[in-house]
Amino acid sequence: MKFHLKAILIFLLIFTGFMPVGFASYNVNENCILAWNMLMDLKIAEAKSVLAQEITVNPDNYFAYYLDQTCDAYALLINGSEKDYEAFVDNYEAKREIMDGKSTGSPYYLMCKSEMELQVAVFDIIHGSRFSGLNKAYNAFKSVYNNLDSYPGFKPSLKLDGFFNVAMSNLPPFVKWAVSFFGVTSDFDYGWKLLNDLYESEKDVKGFNAEYALFVIFGAKINKTPELVYDFTRNLVPDVSKLFIHKYFKANIAYRVGKNEEALQLIEQLNPENSQEARLLYNYLKGKVLLRKLDDSAGYYIGQYLAHLKKKEYLKEMTYNLALNYLLKGDRNRYHELCETVIEEGKEINERDREALYDAELDYEPDIRLVKARLLLAGSYYQRFLAVIAGYEKNPEHGLPYELEYNLLNGKYAFKNGKHDEAVKYLTLVIETGEDEDYYFACDAALTLGQLYESQKNYHKAKEMYALADDLYDSDYYEYLGDKAKKGLDRVKKKMETE
Repeated sequence: MKFHLKAILIFLLIFTGFMPVGFASYNVNENCILAWNMLMDLKIAEAKSVLAQEITVNPDNYFAYYLDQTCDAYALLINGSEKDYEAFVDNYEAKREIMDGKSTGSPYYLMCKSEMELQVAVFDIIHGSRFSGLNKAYNAFKSVYNNLDSYPGFKPSLKLDGFFNVAMSNLPPFVKWAVSFFGVTSDFDYGWKLLNDLYESEKDVKGFNAEYALFVIFGAKINKTPELVYDFTRNLVPDVSKLFIHKYFKANIAYRVGKNEEALQLIEQLNPENSQEARLLYNYLKGKVLLRKLDDSAGYYIGQYLAHLKKKEYLKEMTYNLALNYLLKGDRNRYHELCETVIEEGKEINERDREALYDAELDYEPDIRLVKARLLLAGSYYQRFLAVIAGYEKNPEHGLPYELEYNLLNGKYAFKNGKHDEAVKYLTLVIETGEDEDYYFACDAALTLGQLYESQKNYHKAKEMYALADDLYDSDYYEYLGDKAKKGLDRVKKKMETE
């Protein structure tokens, strides 16, 4: 199943639209708000304990049931096994037996129903029940808009209106086909603006502000444009920015935009002792950040992540990262052993895992110096990058894939540092020598040239390069290449229309 799922999954699961209401059966009281804050701080067990007390005292407070499922959804998303998934579905059905048909006049009735069903839909798809999951997702979609018909100003449902438009604008061909079967359309710009407006309107309201901030962040991640929220994550109101989830994604965004040292500093501000889930996320991101820095301790954190991982997602990605860590230390045998594990174990659910599978199946062994250069460049360690490349040039590895990667890395470095003529020279050479080869290098070079020409406002050349990147893209390559090429092509076409 070819779609970038991690960002969409988290986005789907953060469904906690708090609003003081006058419906006793959907009472967003102090216990619910306390549990919600604990959840956002990844103190999931504590949150569930508070909700259990609330349900004991107020068994007809259906909002507590909904929030209790959301806690389970977080835990399942971060590290859930097949048995955890089966228990989650059973608990969902039990909760709906209690909630269905009760207090249907509350605007929270359809909201909670749609979000609970959508959560189950996501996990159905992950665990192989695609048809069931797609049907549940469509039912949830209908419930959201039925609710907005009855309560057009109800912000928790507007939140999902924004989400659906952002997420559906970023679905891959398989899912887009399924969605088109249901006659559903989307508008990213509308959804993105709606999510941002919702945060601005509620940024001083505790509960709402943290939730809507997350929707903005994950809108950008789903769209593969983390740079859109780099400043946003650094200007959150204090009661939001102190929560574990927001601290984590502040560091994650810094990592995604290449600010590796900043990401490392932010990771050190996290408290991984909040819960097992917090520790897992901490090890995941710290291991990746240290790997980019070529820090030997990366292997420890990656190993800790894998040792406690129950789910199949991200197993391929982190196993390949561990393989790279061994390769960087010169242990080629262990590198190849772990590549076999990448090929044989885990799932191909998300983009990171599919990238790892592509790398593990290469028909050549990566050059250690070029691997180092690639990691350093991604982390913006430019001086160290130049030193490693200079060492490679003294004794280069012979073979076309090494030549292609060497020229691609030099072209990307030149572009990142404003040396456009040099970048064009290297990237054009990659295309000329690699466009007929079964490697991603030429596609990546064309995409980078598209970005370069777009930055120069040379939209005709940018259009040509984005179109070439789209044409060269193969579904086995890194998914972001094809996605960014298509979006770049659409973007420059619009700019050319306004010239």
